[in-house]
Amino acid sequence: MCELMGLSFARPVSADFSIHEFALRSEQNADGWGLAWYPDRSVAVVKEPVRWQASQYTRFLESYQNLQSRIYIAHVRHKTTGGEATHADTHPFAREWAGRDFCFAHNGTLQGDFWQLPLGRFKPVGSTDSEFLFCNLLDEVSRRDDLLDTEPSWRWLGEKLAAVNRWGKLNVLLSDGERLFCYLDAAAFKGLNFREIYIQDNEIRRFEDAGLRMDLAGQAANRGFVIATTPLSSTGWQPFQPGELIVFERGELRFSSRRAVPIAC
Repeated sequence: MCELMGLSFARPVSADFSIHEFALRSEQNADGWGLAWYPDRSVAVVKEPVRWQASQYTRFLESYQNLQSRIYIAHVRHKTTGGEATHADTHPFAREWAGRDFCFAHNGTLQGDFWQLPLGRFKPVGSTDSEFLFCNLLDEVSRRDDLLDTEPSWRWLGEKLAAVNRWGKLNVLLSDGERLFCYLDAAAFKGLNFREIYIQDNEIRRFEDAGLRMDLAGQAANRGFVIATTPLSSTGWQPFQPGELIVFERGELRFSSRRAVPIAC
């Protein structure tokens, strides 16, 4: 019952994440939370194997106005396997390759022969299927000449995730610091949704539900997308199609494996 959220904007935005009531969501996702962002080319990750409400970090995140990034990945976790929740098993996960910081979060469960996939140079620190998949994925990315910079590589990534998907349930957020890659499970497990956002000068956009409030403030005109497991407001959201990979880059929808993408002017 994990939840994912991602942001991709043209310019850095300040994201004030405040999980205030958390209601049912807090009870179902009591095993950890994490937030990753890119202050520059490097990734910053804050995470704990506790409920958001029980963390002292949240007071910092709710009040620190200098937290700015074009890309964010957030995750709240309900573990489905293993023993006591640990920091090592808490999402998001991060690894460096070819001078890029990659960041990864997943919900769902993978089983069976999935655990026989080769890992190569990247090894898990924890014991989750999520981190295991991240290491396998990065090993295969490291063997490509184009990393994840081109449309052929995005099609390859969609095919790779679709192949892994046969071993279970798979919703993924992945970033290389330039792009946000989002994949929805082939059976639409839990769902994934996106909404385009326009921010005028010094304007605040707020999304709120029973469990999550997110304030986005921009010092200059900005545009981008918010991606979430469930819509964070009542209107304006579009669902991913089952098995769809969407690539967001600098506030634009650059690629989809399931729908036509308008040509940017």
